[in-house]
Amino acid sequence: MVAVSALTRCGFWPQESPFARVFHFAASGVKPLISRRITILKVATSCAVLFQEVLVLRRELSLLLLLVSFIALPVWAGTRSATAFKKLQLLADDWEGKDAHGRVAKTSFKVLASGTAVMETLSPSGMEEMVTLYSMDGDGIALVHYCPTNNRPRMRVVPDSDDIKELSFDFEGAGNLKSPSTGHQHHLVLRFDDADHLTETWTWREDGKDIPMLFHFTRKKN
Repeated sequence: MVAVSALTRCGFWPQESPFARVFHFAASGVKPLISRRITILKVATSCAVLFQEVLVLRRELSLLLLLVSFIALPVWAGTRSATAFKKLQLLADDWEGKDAHGRVAKTSFKVLASGTAVMETLSPSGMEEMVTLYSMDGDGIALVHYCPTNNRPRMRVVPDSDDIKELSFDFEGAGNLKSPSTGHQHHLVLRFDDADHLTETWTWREDGKDIPMLFHFTRKKN
């Protein structure tokens, strides 16, 4: 606008010429256009900042939820283990049954040490009795099996459901075991068929080969 006025005063640009009017019109539209662009840039910048803040908030919420899950998981697992251990305590009684070959077998459960342990004494047909101690172990249930072969397998399970129908104990090592290939009880599944029926599946491992030992028990009626 200043340049146009100077040109007009000097006689180089007639004040009423069409070119002058066009230039004045174009120049008058530049300032609002620049203003709008600045406003758009400010809005875009604000949106970008807001978007970054949303991403940071989302990341923080994700980390918070992950932390809560890590804290809550042992609590839930511990509750499930307590429920499962209660089912073991309710087995306290004498049981009789048969193995997979129809041979007579028996077992008994007894609650010990103010309810902190459950002892099972299993007597398979034609074999010496075996003793197993069950106890709570953090968010799981652990067992130590005292075998006539003079080794002591240790197993553990963490229940994965509130509706506990079976417990599958995994091998975690053994005392007095010469080598992993030496014969030992390597796995145990206790299935709670109902209040008066129990199925036990022991897995004997020797030289890398697994042999299942299945027992069906019924609570002995007095």
